[in-house]
Amino acid sequence: MIIKPLLLSSIVIFANPCIAELKQLGDAELSAVDGEGIGLVWEDFAFEAGEDLDPNNRLDISELVNDQGQPVVLSVSRFYIAGDNSNEGANVIGNTVNLGRLNNPYNLELVDGDTIGIQDKAVFEFSAPKRANNGSLLNESRSARPADNRCNHGTACNSRVDSVSGINRSVLSSRSSERFDTGIRFDMVENGTPAQKLDIHARGVAVDGSSVRIWGDDSRSTALSNLAISLVADDLTVYASNPDGSGRGTSVVFQDVAISAELGYGDKQPVSFEVNGDGNFELNIGSKTSACADLNSSGGCSLGSAGYQDFYNNGPRADVYINNVSVGGQNFGSSTISNLQIQYLNVRSRDLTQ
Repeated sequence: MIIKPLLLSSIVIFANPCIAELKQLGDAELSAVDGEGIGLVWEDFAFEAGEDLDPNNRLDISELVNDQGQPVVLSVSRFYIAGDNSNEGANVIGNTVNLGRLNNPYNLELVDGDTIGIQDKAVFEFSAPKRANNGSLLNESRSARPADNRCNHGTACNSRVDSVSGINRSVLSSRSSERFDTGIRFDMVENGTPAQKLDIHARGVAVDGSSVRIWGDDSRSTALSNLAISLVADDLTVYASNPDGSGRGTSVVFQDVAISAELGYGDKQPVSFEVNGDGNFELNIGSKTSACADLNSSGGCSLGSAGYQDFYNNGPRADVYINNVSVGGQNFGSSTISNLQIQYLNVRSRDLTQ
């Protein structure tokens, strides 16, 4: 495995021997440094961890209980990243993949929040390689339709995507050698007795255009974020098996999968993930309070407000396309989700004994 961090600036480092000296840079030279952060490229990369290598090599999530009050342990017992044709993790070591490349790496940087809708903040950003021409991942269909009771804004309605019909692979910058296979296995143990295993495997994955942005909120003493998920996979397979790994159950296979989703809208609608006072997890996608003149009872924008029109026209949305879904070898055809927007979302975990 070779890890190559890159400093993307006006300074170039050569491997050839040379004689040099440090010189003071003036304002003109400093102004030419773009400060685009650190680029990361993994060449000839393969990773495998889990009980198959070492019985103690697992991640346990404990302090859970079932509806009878018995202790439950949820474990990650296997995880891998490899090149193509990994055969659901059977061929990992020696089957390498290149993640990113020198002219389009994974990137770590601090971004001026004023330029991305997060005012007066320095924002940490981790991003995958960019898509070609920043194009849309999915083939979009738009149709003009008059204003009606659903949207109350003719222009806004016309500007939205009507449907998605397939994957636009021309925008993928990742070449075939940079698309990876990955998989994970979950084990569940109830009251000390192994109960079930769940396997998830994805083949031919590209994440071009994905990113996470994180910044601090002093008023809440917490971190806020925006997420952009852009994922393509040749197929995604899910199945359950017996605790000993035998008796593989019916496989559910999603073929030609594409997900393009944004969670959060700058500082107008941040995303937070916290542990509350009861020790439970809480995920929030903020209400539109800062952007709307009017709010409805669930915390979203009321129809007709200027904030809602801006959110409807320019705000985040989620689109999903699956070319075919099969269960146990039986095909059920394609499935799509288009134009899904979240005005407000609150998800909490709970102790089942309460």
